[in-house]
Amino acid sequence: MLEKRPFTELYIHIPFCAGKCDYCAFYSEGKMEKMFLQKYMEKLFSDMEKEASSCLPLRSIYFGGGTPTLLPPEEMNRLFQNIRKNFTFEKDIEISMECNPVSLTEEKAAVMGAFINRVSMGIQSFSSLFRKRIGRRDQGKNIEETVEKAIALLKKNSIYNIGFDLIYLLPGQSLIDWEQELRKALAFEITHLSCYSLILEEGTLLAGKYQEQDEDLSADMWEMAGAVLSENGFPRYEISNYAQMGYHCRHNDNIWKGASYLGLGPSACSFNGKDRWTQSSPLADFLAGKEAEKDVIGDRERLAEMFIMGLRKVAGWTKTDWENVSGGLSFLSLWKETIEKNIRLGLLQQKGNTLAPTEKGLEYWNDLAESFI
Repeated sequence: MLEKRPFTELYIHIPFCAGKCDYCAFYSEGKMEKMFLQKYMEKLFSDMEKEASSCLPLRSIYFGGGTPTLLPPEEMNRLFQNIRKNFTFEKDIEISMECNPVSLTEEKAAVMGAFINRVSMGIQSFSSLFRKRIGRRDQGKNIEETVEKAIALLKKNSIYNIGFDLIYLLPGQSLIDWEQELRKALAFEITHLSCYSLILEEGTLLAGKYQEQDEDLSADMWEMAGAVLSENGFPRYEISNYAQMGYHCRHNDNIWKGASYLGLGPSACSFNGKDRWTQSSPLADFLAGKEAEKDVIGDRERLAEMFIMGLRKVAGWTKTDWENVSGGLSFLSLWKETIEKNIRLGLLQQKGNTLAPTEKGLEYWNDLAESFI
């Protein structure tokens, strides 16, 4: 059924941060020591050389973290040069980098402008009160002024495709507070917004302080984001993502549609169309060459996993897109009864050769997903 495919997307995990935010469950190192940075870079370059032959010309590259913009400009440039050396690119490749506006400098923006063409800026909240409650480290800074300066630096260096990440359902946040956050974001010249509900992940500092979350309020905030952003030219294209026309995050879009991707760096995940694996972490294990953790499951389970990820997108699956990644199997041949049931429940809709979630299906995606597992 499923066959291994060459990689078409590249993800690189930069694990370094200036500190750990209270809500963050992603793997990161709370400081960046020069010795470990150098060892990390050399291991990364070695892995690139080993894996490059497994890649087709890349359609997208995504630098996540951690805080990629914490890298010194000379190391950032060295990283970009090694990627150019090892990989080939499609002509219209999208190259995205996550960015903390506080850590962006004129020198870094200049280096980024020669390679990066899309930036995802981690804002989380414009409110000093809520930023303090979730343990953001940049207390005392005027975040709106900082963001404005960061955007100016990026545009000065020809990076115009800029998005924001926001988090809602913050401790004590009201629906009115959330609307204010959205409208402040829209006041900037951006192309994309990601809006995520706060999840109190086990083991994070925030989970130790707060327990209860209002699911009804979370739903109201999700619906408000859809309404406010759509009215202002940012329609929802995925459960948590909104963009102006032509500015979807292509890297994530491709992965939601079952693309094969190579992940480099500690905790980075890879998928070859059949099997998935995650690089070891913490950094010490990654540097020591500890074997990646493999997630090898049956084809039927993997097909379901791929299918439900595609149902996070408003556009859902076309018959052609699905059969291209499923080895030619139609979704009706796999899940006819489940699909028909979800159509009756108002969670799915079929139009011609396209199967897509309804608004209700997006809002209750967890229920929809469970029905295919």
